[in-house]
Amino acid sequence: MADSMAKAVSASDGRDDRPMTRTQIVAVACAVLLNALDGFDVLAITFALPGIARAWNVGPAELGVALSSGLVGMAIGSLLLAPQGDRFGRRPLILGCLVIMTLGMGLTVTATNITELCIWRFVTGLGIGGMLAAINAVAAEFSTPRRRDLSIGLMTVGYPAGGLVGGLAVADLVGPYGWQFVFYVGAALTAAFIPLILFGLPESPAFQKRSDGPRQDRKPTANPALALLSGRYRRITIVLVAAYFLHMVTFYFFSGWLPKLMSDMGYATADAIRTSALMSMGGVIGGLVFGWLAPRLGLVRLLIAAMLLTAIGFAVFGMMTSLQGMQLLSFLTGLVLFGGIVGLYALIAQSFPAELRVTGSGLAIGIGRGGAILGPLIGAALIAGGIGAASAVMIIGASAALAAGVLAVGYRENGVG
Repeated sequence: MADSMAKAVSASDGRDDRPMTRTQIVAVACAVLLNALDGFDVLAITFALPGIARAWNVGPAELGVALSSGLVGMAIGSLLLAPQGDRFGRRPLILGCLVIMTLGMGLTVTATNITELCIWRFVTGLGIGGMLAAINAVAAEFSTPRRRDLSIGLMTVGYPAGGLVGGLAVADLVGPYGWQFVFYVGAALTAAFIPLILFGLPESPAFQKRSDGPRQDRKPTANPALALLSGRYRRITIVLVAAYFLHMVTFYFFSGWLPKLMSDMGYATADAIRTSALMSMGGVIGGLVFGWLAPRLGLVRLLIAAMLLTAIGFAVFGMMTSLQGMQLLSFLTGLVLFGGIVGLYALIAQSFPAELRVTGSGLAIGIGRGGAILGPLIGAALIAGGIGAASAVMIIGASAALAAGVLAVGYRENGVG
């Protein structure tokens, strides 16, 4: 086809391949830490929910709405706030989102009912959604081409690392200090990042280059979102958004339902939590390994393999009956499940030019959050329908195989590896 997707996959923005400077390393580190805020926020609320349930005497249905409100905010933030990063810069967008997140987390402690809790979780989610799109661009644009996939891998594994470490750090303090303590900590941590980004993170070189030396014969993109859905980028946008959505169905189903599924199968709560933690541990390792292997084996090829292995992991997990087998499969599935997420972030960053990169990331992440909401709901419907937890895991795993198929068909004719 005339507008080849291969042309859209750019490996660099004119950067050379010299060793990364201190500024570049600090910028990537900021992206890693900012993504860890997302992981902390998601896991921290799970520690707060038991206290909220006792304090307000509410049941699972209301608590589920509270959990979903944050994801809805993330989806909308990715879609509506992310384009501002392509218009005004990555740094201003990150700072603005940090302010929104600080307000959302801080005001959560004032909630006295589920409605107020949902409002402030939604506000917090808006900031997280916009920020995620920006930090993906930051990790890509501050890296040298040879280290770009690894930098994005480091950024991505900030999510499980931050959620695991941050959540466990506050777990023993929620009891004596109340559920509000989680959000006091979250607000304080988020606010601390504002001066760090203000003084420690310069604007992206790719954005500066476009802003400082615009071509006189080319008007700035008035609506980046429309540019993604028309002309040469339409096909690649559809392929990436569909693959991201389908893979997020599997991730959020597995991460959200794993402890409950194991409890329903008769395992102790502590064993279920440890099994879930092993998935996060596998995610950290898998994300780093994927980032190291991608430039050596081919990003698209490795990404498709990770998605197919995810589907296989789900199928085998559903057949396991021993605790040790489930824990091993949870770790191994975490390796490839997070590897697929790393690959998607890297592919999204490489597939759009600088002037559309944050908007493209935001579109994929925003619609992908729809998959995050849909995955647990499909799982709940399957289990409620009486098919059993094991069969539900196998069926949801097929979504990762579909994502692999989308990428294989979308990139086959262009020979992109």
